[in-house]
Amino acid sequence: MSFEIQAHRGNDQVALRRLLAAAPTSLELDVGLSDGGLVVAHDVDLADASGLRLEHALRAAREIPVVVEAKCFPPATPGARAFAEALAPYLDRISLCSFSASVLVEARRLHEPLATTFLFKEPVRLTSAAPTIGPRADLVTAELVAAARALGLRVVPWTVNDVRELTALIDLGVDGLVTDEPTLARSVADSRLAAAA
Repeated sequence: MSFEIQAHRGNDQVALRRLLAAAPTSLELDVGLSDGGLVVAHDVDLADASGLRLEHALRAAREIPVVVEAKCFPPATPGARAFAEALAPYLDRISLCSFSASVLVEARRLHEPLATTFLFKEPVRLTSAAPTIGPRADLVTAELVAAARALGLRVVPWTVNDVRELTALIDLGVDGLVTDEPTLARSVADSRLAAAA
């Protein structure tokens, strides 16, 4: 699999167009669940929703794979099963990431081939519950990458926009990066990976 440049937070039409213009490997969207269905928004109260719906974002992305971050944090949000069921019509078209292992398990129960990423912002014991881990960038060490490799896990840290940090993580052997600057990240990745070849 090629190095993944995951464009981060295409949560409104302007951001979506800007990120897609950079031709990233994948596009990340934050998605919440309201009474009206799936809403593209980062805040769990959906206060930052721009009116963009998941269906519209999928159409705009065309051939670029979409990674949905399920903003599943009960009791502030609906629970894992409700999220998974709402996402069910899209599970053959998306990858799913979340800080909630439960929503990943529930979604894979509905669509076993679903690619999932377990996100974390504090050190955790690694398991093979999801084939990809998404640690906060400053948690990534050579030891973490080696432990992930031993379990057959991909490592795609978030959110990396600084050249020095991009370089350091690529040199540690991560499998991809979540970034607000996909053009910059692609340039750094191409340069570092070519130098290592």
